[in-house]
Amino acid sequence: MFSRKSENLPPFHVMEVLERAHELERTGRSIIHLEIGEPDFPTAPHICEAAMAALKAGETKYTHSLGIPELREAVAEYYNSRFGLDISEGQVIVTSRTSPAMLLLFMGLLEHDDEVIMSNPYYACYPNFVEYQGGKPVFVYTNEEDGFSPEPDSMTQKMTSNSFVQHAGIAALRARRSM
Repeated sequence: MFSRKSENLPPFHVMEVLERAHELERTGRSIIHLEIGEPDFPTAPHICEAAMAALKAGETKYTHSLGIPELREAVAEYYNSRFGLDISEGQVIVTSRTSPAMLLLFMGLLEHDDEVIMSNPYYACYPNFVEYQGGKPVFVYTNEEDGFSPEPDSMTQKMTSNSFVQHAGIAALRARRSM
């Protein structure tokens, strides 16, 4: 019923772990959640209020396919101000979560046998996304002392003419080097 490449993907156990943790919580067990990367604190009140105001104002329809234009503009302004960049809202896409964004990114950029250099530890589904698109994940190991950020030299050592670099949910353009 499923495609052969789907059958070759390893299961994504994180949701099973979350469901089991919820079962244990319902029995009264105290659980520290480390499975899905969800914050352990409530959404800030001003965000809840803004969401409620938007719902009350009838903002419940589909938005622009790339995200609300004013939000994309605000994101571009933030990155320009914070990091000294020069990007426009036309270069910003807003998605509902990181995973759909990464899947769309890999679908749009990867060719068969392209490599994606990513830090390890990593979110479990990202290598699956790469492999599903015909790419190859290449891992750079990180540690707590460095804030789990890969050292530039360790990334450079892994680069080939088929490499992309993925870090902190942001993928850089193809790093073609003459070999």
